[in-house]
Amino acid sequence: MSCPSEATGSSCLLVEKSDIFRATLADDCGNLGYLGFAPDGSEYHVVVPVDLKLARGVKALNQPDDGTPFGGYKGWRYFECRPSDASGGLEARWHRVEENAAILRNWLHQFGIDVKIV
Repeated sequence: MSCPSEATGSSCLLVEKSDIFRATLADDCGNLGYLGFAPDGSEYHVVVPVDLKLARGVKALNQPDDGTPFGGYKGWRYFECRPSDASGGLEARWHRVEENAAILRNWLHQFGIDVKIV
């Protein structure tokens, strides 16, 4: 999904806040959540749960032979959503979702991808 970008007049990607919520897992669950973005910023998908050990291997560049991290798409960029404090409950999770959304916008901006969280 895309939207008009007010700043540049170009298009931007609409990212559902509920998808960021899905990828923001509790810090004690042993898994991480990622959002994958197409190289041109035209689409994204949610990758959850990703086993913590597998994710550490990907971060250490121990990627599968086909170049796709943890079964994702070759050439796509993957954003790791920071986990929330499990002891903080739902309130802590939503707080972390807001933080992840802000970090995500900045992270994608470096690749020339404008995003609007809806």
